Amino acid sequence: MPFDIITMWASQLNIPLLTVVAQILDNDLLFLAIILFLAFIGEQGKKRNRLILTLVFVYILSAGAKYLVHEVRPCTLIPSKIECPDGFSFPSSHAVVAFALAVGLWKKPNGWIYTIFAIFVAFTRIYLGVHTMFDVLGGMVIGILGYLVVEIVWEKIPEDFKKPFSFILE
Repeated sequence: MPFDIITMWASQLNIPLLTVVAQILDNDLLFLAIILFLAFIGEQGKKRNRLILTLVFVYILSAGAKYLVHEVRPCTLIPSKIECPDGFSFPSSHAVVAFALAVGLWKKPNGWIYTIFAIFVAFTRIYLGVHTMFDVLGGMVIGILGYLVVEIVWEKIPEDFKKPFSFILE
């Protein structure tokens, strides 16, 4: 299976410092800690709670998409910088969550920094050889649309239904 030129180029790079940072982001617990930290510094109170629940939702959406699509990881066919993870490749769950976070905090002062972070996370997934450009672009679309759908649905929910959740969510 031939891969796109960006996937082939990025996965063949060898930059030691980038490899270390990419491996840190690859660790699910560390990535979760970084995402939660960014959510905590980016948003306050009930809006933060809703943002975190939205991130959980898009992650679940991503997991569902992986099992619907069944895309094989590129590291099963080309060398990677880490052990090839179990599971399917499309979409990149890291990209899904990172882009949902970026959209959720876009209107904040310095919100563009979250977008740069999401792009960086997406690039590291390709750089490590565990995702293709298609996987991270799909993750970007799912993360952005998933976040926007939650926002639209939340606005459409009647206030009477929201009241029991008002102590947690705005």
